[in-house]
Amino acid sequence: MLINKLCLLAGFVLSVFLSHAQTILSGKVQDANGLPMPGVNIIVKSLSLGTATDERGEFRFKVHVSGNYLLQASAIGYLSDSLKVLIKGERVLINFSLHENNHDLEGILISNTRNLTELNRNYTLSPIAMVLTAGAAADVTAALQTYPGAAPAGNETGFFVRGGTAAETTVLFDGMLVKNAFGSRLPDLANRSRFSVFLFDKTAFSTNGYTASNGQALSSVLTMDTRGVALKSSTEFSLIDLGMGAAHTHRFKNSSLMLGGNYYNFSPYHKIVAQNTQWEKDPEQKQLSMHYKYKTSETGMFKVFADYSDTRLSFKINNPNYQTKDLLYNRNKNIYVNANYQETLKSDWKLFTGVSYNKTQESGWVNSDEYYQNDEVWHQKISLTKRFRGSSQVLLGAELFENARAEGYTGMSRKYSDVLSAGFAESELYFTDQLNLKTGLRLESSAYLDRMNLAPRTAIYFQASPIHKIIASYGHYYQKPDDSFLTQTSKLRDEKSIQYALEYEMKMSFRILRFSAYFKDYQRLVKIKTPVFSGFQAYGPPLQIEDFNNNGKGYAKGFDVFWKDKQSIDLAEYYVSYSYLDTKRNYLDFENAARPSFAPKHTFNLVAMRSTANVHWQFSGTYTFSSGRSYFNPLNPVFMADRTHYNHNVSLGINYLPNWKKRFSAFNLNINNVLGLNNTYGYRYSFEGSRREAILPPAKRSFLLSFLMSINGDEFNH
Repeated sequence: MLINKLCLLAGFVLSVFLSHAQTILSGKVQDANGLPMPGVNIIVKSLSLGTATDERGEFRFKVHVSGNYLLQASAIGYLSDSLKVLIKGERVLINFSLHENNHDLEGILISNTRNLTELNRNYTLSPIAMVLTAGAAADVTAALQTYPGAAPAGNETGFFVRGGTAAETTVLFDGMLVKNAFGSRLPDLANRSRFSVFLFDKTAFSTNGYTASNGQALSSVLTMDTRGVALKSSTEFSLIDLGMGAAHTHRFKNSSLMLGGNYYNFSPYHKIVAQNTQWEKDPEQKQLSMHYKYKTSETGMFKVFADYSDTRLSFKINNPNYQTKDLLYNRNKNIYVNANYQETLKSDWKLFTGVSYNKTQESGWVNSDEYYQNDEVWHQKISLTKRFRGSSQVLLGAELFENARAEGYTGMSRKYSDVLSAGFAESELYFTDQLNLKTGLRLESSAYLDRMNLAPRTAIYFQASPIHKIIASYGHYYQKPDDSFLTQTSKLRDEKSIQYALEYEMKMSFRILRFSAYFKDYQRLVKIKTPVFSGFQAYGPPLQIEDFNNNGKGYAKGFDVFWKDKQSIDLAEYYVSYSYLDTKRNYLDFENAARPSFAPKHTFNLVAMRSTANVHWQFSGTYTFSSGRSYFNPLNPVFMADRTHYNHNVSLGINYLPNWKKRFSAFNLNINNVLGLNNTYGYRYSFEGSRREAILPPAKRSFLLSFLMSINGDEFNH
């Protein structure tokens, strides 16, 4: 039965991806001396179509459009050349001649046009790409999880990178901290990120080597950069199977203001789609947001963003220690405000300054036992970047984090507050067009822990040719222990990781091959002693902790492979990612070093997207495989040695863009686990091991059906 389903699915995907007629564009590229130029990018402007020249300087690719288009040839170190061509169903022959760009030490583009950020920002997704990624349901992190280095979250909330916990990934919104970027961390439920994908120009995450300007992250930095001033005034409406939303954007002369709101209620959806979770109160959320952008000058931008949400839900949990189920009720109120300003000053100085505020109030009860957890964080940051000698530059900056945590359970309460200050300096030097060195230092000091850390970081880029690139990086990274632990003691030190990574990339126009190997040495991880092993498999950290120390340690090593192709299949693109992870850690109340449950050994993703020639229909498919997850079995003398079965997931997405005048609209259907495969994320045992309960996804399949419409606008801003 499964084989038949897979065959039918494969036939459907192939029929969609391989249809339509073609026109061939071909030619060759030479330099000023008449010599052939390999590796030159050839693209049709305004379309995601193109190729690169071969070793003879020749190119050939197919298109499915007609009309006048601009064909561009570009190569690093050379001035671009463009030619307008008429495509009308016949073969077109075009030749280019490129001349050197003789600027001094202009250097090479390393990751993208934004310098002095993460070294590894190539895993970047646009809003449309996140919407089209089948199975992601337009969620930021769910789409990024299909890239190498990221593990499927399963039943966990957060973003897991290269053997790191969810807490080891810092989330930045326009360069400023988001303390609580997701909904509540509840047992067996993976919550979405809080922000709409349409807010951002691009979203990316680092797998290693993020810069000295970012700290408090042992594994990764997830950056979300918003768009500039809206192009025009527009009104948006959204209707999905979980709720509805509306927003209005008003364009002024040099600024724009967006006001919007959403209401979600899962009750009607849960009545149609069978659930594994036994809901007592279906999730309900109210959300309001505001985004103001002001272009202060040709190079200056001021932005203010504010978001408020209120979420309520309750459900029953199978507790193997008792015959009856536990009832958990949770309410989460969150407010996030971000204001930032950037400007290019005289003498090639660039200023960035910002402040963000994040307050989360969480409360509820487990059966009759009440609990609460309140977080409040202020983040202030300023940096100056100076460009010199072409593309070389230096960055200097400082930031301040003021955070407080208060929590309570069954009448008990505890709290703490801290001020963490940091200064950072970084240089990016272009020695030649092929060699680039980036080095940085970060100094952090915590008033509460009374500790100071110095973190050196460096990376070397070598561009062997326009096609091939090698990156080697090394760095020290620090992060404060979990806030729940710090409410109980100030005797802990910052946790630490030392990272080594080597990456090779081959990039030819619309094809990318990337291979990277890494090693992470975890030091000073928090260890605790508890009466009974918790494994954090229950409802949060253990309440009774008998000892705290920093004697924990661990490692994570492995390699990632990534292949992306936007050329071989007409009007389509696909990418393949594979991650191998060998990791063990002895932390928290682990008996000894073992593989944690959130770190599968093997992860594989195949993602494909295709548009029709008129771009009205877009189809996507995602297949994800991950090896079995480890879990604690008290009857097994080998700690954390048990594994679940392999997990498979096949998802499909269909997007339709109607051609309505003065209205930009989209219909989207996203089906997760379309084959209904049974996936298990682990097991929860009773203390003596006589009973166990399987940890399952909330539902075997999930559906997201949505309709979005923007009146008088060409894009969505909310």
